[in-house]
Amino acid sequence: MDKGIRNTLLGIAAFISLILGLLVASTLSPREMTKEQALELGFYRFDAPRIIPEFSFTNHLGEEIGLESLKGRYSLVFFGFTTCPDICPTTLSVLADSVKNVESPPQIVMVSVDPDRDTPEKLANYVPAFNPGFVGMTGTFDEIVKVATSVNIAFGKVPGPEPGTYLVDHSASLVVVNPNGHYAGFIKAPHNASNLKSIYTALN
Repeated sequence: MDKGIRNTLLGIAAFISLILGLLVASTLSPREMTKEQALELGFYRFDAPRIIPEFSFTNHLGEEIGLESLKGRYSLVFFGFTTCPDICPTTLSVLADSVKNVESPPQIVMVSVDPDRDTPEKLANYVPAFNPGFVGMTGTFDEIVKVATSVNIAFGKVPGPEPGTYLVDHSASLVVVNPNGHYAGFIKAPHNASNLKSIYTALN
């Protein structure tokens, strides 16, 4: 075979291999996740995101904020409280582990379900302790109920171990809010950092 023809054929073969490689890489991209794979990780993603009503909260820095604070990138919203004995610190610790070494992690937000006790100052001493980038939010009871109801989160006071004390029973699901500020789905408990990192790659 003529040397020039052979080199041309080799070049064509190399080009075809490159194209096929790119196609395979695209098909196997970590950003692609089937609905079944998402469900295996506990991620229930809605086909049509749902509206979250406008709200008026105060963040842990004492700033008045609304729905705009959840726009611009994905957010994971957890409803908890600072004196929670187990679920809240465990969940926030897992979330802190999950965002380590992640190039573009979602915004992590904890909305207090105990506004009577969780002042912005108390949230400031609690939420950023897990990760300086985490955001604590609180508001009036009615405002919190309004937002929680819109994202299918239930909570309520239960008597504590001592007379006059109480805890707050609440869902441990993580609410997924898309960059438009819409309720895009939820991640069921229990949570682990590895699964959450896999889910982050699918948030596009």
